[in-house]
Amino acid sequence: MALLITKECISCGACLPECPNEAIFETRSDAEAKGNHVTGWLGIGDSIYVITHDRCTECVGHFDEPQCASVCPVDDCCVPDPSYPEPREALIEKAKRLNPDKEIHADKGWSKVRG
Repeated sequence: MALLITKECISCGACLPECPNEAIFETRSDAEAKGNHVTGWLGIGDSIYVITHDRCTECVGHFDEPQCASVCPVDDCCVPDPSYPEPREALIEKAKRLNPDKEIHADKGWSKVRG
């Protein structure tokens, strides 16, 4: 599963350096230009930051909670994307693939992981 950034985003940039998978982009255009996919209507017009589901693991394998949500000053701005449910095991494998030089901890993750 991936998270998504809602239209309430104030584009403060707090989330950008926190993502261990480099899944957050300042604009939809930037994400797509680098070959990533963004859910449906999100970020159209390049007005808010976006999370690409290709790279998001909800910080599973890295932290006990999604770092984008933990640093965001806007409540409920970084939320689960219902379009991309993935089980914890798939998120761990994705984290390993995206970060071959980092230690991935199978016990790290939050309780809201679906799948």
